[in-house]
Amino acid sequence: MQRVMPISLTRDNLTWRDPLREAFVWASTFLADLHIFDTRFLPYPKQLVPLAALKVELGKDADLIGVRDRLRQWYWCGILGELYGSAIETRFVRDIEQVPAWARQQPGAVTPKTVQDANFVESRLHSLRTRGAAAYKGIYALLLGNGAHDWMKGQALDKVQYVNLAVDIHHVFPQKWCLDNNIDDERRESIINKTPLSAETNRTIGGSDPAIYLKLIEKKAGVDAERVDGLLGTHLVDAEALRASDFDAHFTRRREALVQLVEKAIGKTVQRDISAGEPEETLDHFDEDNAAVAEDHEDLVAGSAPDDKA
Repeated sequence: MQRVMPISLTRDNLTWRDPLREAFVWASTFLADLHIFDTRFLPYPKQLVPLAALKVELGKDADLIGVRDRLRQWYWCGILGELYGSAIETRFVRDIEQVPAWARQQPGAVTPKTVQDANFVESRLHSLRTRGAAAYKGIYALLLGNGAHDWMKGQALDKVQYVNLAVDIHHVFPQKWCLDNNIDDERRESIINKTPLSAETNRTIGGSDPAIYLKLIEKKAGVDAERVDGLLGTHLVDAEALRASDFDAHFTRRREALVQLVEKAIGKTVQRDISAGEPEETLDHFDEDNAAVAEDHEDLVAGSAPDDKA
């Protein structure tokens, strides 16, 4: 590296070393507060660099309620607007210049470019289907942060239970059921049909019809339907549609619920392009070779209950 760009540890370099180190530790707690507990679901590792730099610039102010709320908005705009994927150098600099004053609501502060540029459309939910997309990971975290509870254990999926319960993302309408009922690939694998669940709950679901697996969950958990319906609601899953095994109703209602969740996170209105009949995001070809999907297919071929990790 030194052959390309000679590096010297000047006094200025060393002055910022410890504050930046502490800022990255702070960033880990910031992410935990946003229910990002797992490196597999870290949307943009690159965005941690400006986040840490902003913490150094803001100092103790970064933990004030209003400032922290605006930092969250900026962070979600970067993720859900999918703005930190590539060619981020200019954005990085602008955020360092613009976010501190805006976060503090200082006179004359401008809305950061990342917040201005963030855009999300309803149809994007259809094409978010694997954790390769930052927005997919972001919505997963938003669901956890919205108060999602496990359907069998009834426990909040917080940092402790996330590990203890071996939480991962799984299908609501199981893949096997969808294949048996001719549900198209786009909707079957969309984030709209997925939610964080414990490993045990997912094994109980297997590939069963929702109307059947909900009865099994009630029996195993020793609770009535009303209690389970309440737990479904913490995942923004419509209990009536699920109990009727009505995939179309489930998909439409949860899509709108997720749109509202995104709007709350980014502080901006989401364009409902599907509702308007003009979808911007389409899947011309569904990739059956995607590793997250292939794993489920192998389970189906083997004839076992699918462990719907996606």
